[in-house]
Amino acid sequence: MAKSPFVRLILALLLTFTYSEISASVFVLPANGNVIGKIQSTTVQAGETLSDVGIRYDVGYYEMVAANPRVDPIRRLPPATRLVIPSEYILPTGSRQGLVINLAEYRLYYFPPHDNTVVTLPVGIGREGWDTPIGLTKITAKERDPIWRPTANVRAEAAKNGTPIPNEFPPGEGNPLGRHVMRLGWPTYLIHGTNRRDGVGSRVSAGCIRMMPEDIEVLYEQVAVGTAVRVVYEPIKIGYLGKQLLMEVHPPLIEHRQTDLHRLLTSLLPGKPFSAPLVEEELAHPSGIPKRING
Repeated sequence: MAKSPFVRLILALLLTFTYSEISASVFVLPANGNVIGKIQSTTVQAGETLSDVGIRYDVGYYEMVAANPRVDPIRRLPPATRLVIPSEYILPTGSRQGLVINLAEYRLYYFPPHDNTVVTLPVGIGREGWDTPIGLTKITAKERDPIWRPTANVRAEAAKNGTPIPNEFPPGEGNPLGRHVMRLGWPTYLIHGTNRRDGVGSRVSAGCIRMMPEDIEVLYEQVAVGTAVRVVYEPIKIGYLGKQLLMEVHPPLIEHRQTDLHRLLTSLLPGKPFSAPLVEEELAHPSGIPKRING
């Protein structure tokens, strides 16, 4: 008997993740509301940095930094340090189909066709001056073990920084695209793997969407050519869980630094009562964690 897309996805994830990581990646869509997942906590293992723990739970770098503001984000942490794993999410607005990437939270959502599930995974995005575009496109091609041919602009920047790069990178461990590429309708922009895990969940690319090697491998097998891709910028998301009203806030990207979060929130919640002190704290110091704001 043929397996559903959800079952196939679970089987693929079982090959690469532990149970805790699976539960942090694949969710049944809620019958009511738009909140998935659950906040977790964990303790640091010997020699781990904040980024290492995030990789262990498939959570991006900036997500971990925002959720654990009192922890050194760079150095190795003392063993048994307790950390928050920000693994509860409010779904982005709009249709639940194809791939949706919210740049503000460095996170991708995939809605498998003909299935009542969503997969969410961390991504790296374009660094300042190399912005990832916002809008609608689609997957136009897929390629395994790609050759990377950097654009002239990428080569020029590398030369300017004193680190010239070749015109072509063959497949293998030294290839910054990793082993899997999904090409978009936007020329020169890709969804791809990486040979540097620590860059996932931050601003590291020349505009491409960068993913963990295991994550892109799973998506590569599941996402068909022609799948819609919607890239959005939602620094504030509003969620409903039963009678609870939730708000999830992410720091504005630098090119959107003029964004007035107070005005944005007012437009999202016209006339809605909420806890002002909690909201003010979250707007001032975004944690990326959904917070209950209606008392």
